[in-house]
Amino acid sequence: MLSIDRISTSTNLLCFKRGGRREMVESIPLIASYGYKNIDLNFCELLNPGNRIDDSYIKIVEGYKKELQISYNQSHVPYTQDYLALSEKERNNLDTLIKRAFEYSSVLGVDTIVIHPIRGLIKDNIKYFENVIKIVPSNCRLAIENMERHDEIGRAEELLEIIAPFDKSKVGICLDTGHAHMYGLNISDEIKKLNDSLIATHIADNHKTSDEHFMPYFGSIDWEGVISTLNEIDYKGFLTYEIMFFFKYLPQELQEDVGKLSLKVLEHLISLKKKSSSF
Repeated sequence: MLSIDRISTSTNLLCFKRGGRREMVESIPLIASYGYKNIDLNFCELLNPGNRIDDSYIKIVEGYKKELQISYNQSHVPYTQDYLALSEKERNNLDTLIKRAFEYSSVLGVDTIVIHPIRGLIKDNIKYFENVIKIVPSNCRLAIENMERHDEIGRAEELLEIIAPFDKSKVGICLDTGHAHMYGLNISDEIKKLNDSLIATHIADNHKTSDEHFMPYFGSIDWEGVISTLNEIDYKGFLTYEIMFFFKYLPQELQEDVGKLSLKVLEHLISLKKKSSSF
């Protein structure tokens, strides 16, 4: 059963700001000040030109665990829109970034690492993940995320077929609610199909037309239905925000209030889950 200690947010909650970006080392203390105790590390920051992520940077991030009394429950590795379309050099560069994200996740005590499937057939993905899974750290597991476009891997059946050849203790599925909504899927049905293969979430809302990454209740997803179904399958993972665009244009003066509101919304979702368990 989900409880108040099973909610978290990606560091990308605050990765955008007016006129630029924030690094994780700046975002994490702010997120902790809003009341979050569990944080998902967005290593897509490795793709940013001039990013400063190295061993010394990671030591700062690690130091926050004790200083701010937080944990890192999840992470997200870098990705590209079309891996198979990359040149060999580009693939090697991305593979190196993914490997670094794996290593940093392991050092920081991350349990679940989220990764995108590649744009291609199911067999292409199985072949791709055969190599990826070999380098997943022993103290971590991989969660393959559903995508939002119809030329990508987006349906539960596809994801389950991709992970079928692999050790279930090492790989599962991350359900991105916003992606499923954009794809036109019934999110509750997808949750039921994934069942105990569902090990992580990206919680975000939209209006089906674009991947808006809004806070729940600011789009058109049926959150009561989603939470009820998570309860029905006895989901044991985290509800993890990925709502970076919601904060992108906020004035600095409003960010703390909205940050605290975002936590209250997650807490409300948890309360729905508790109520639904008595049905």
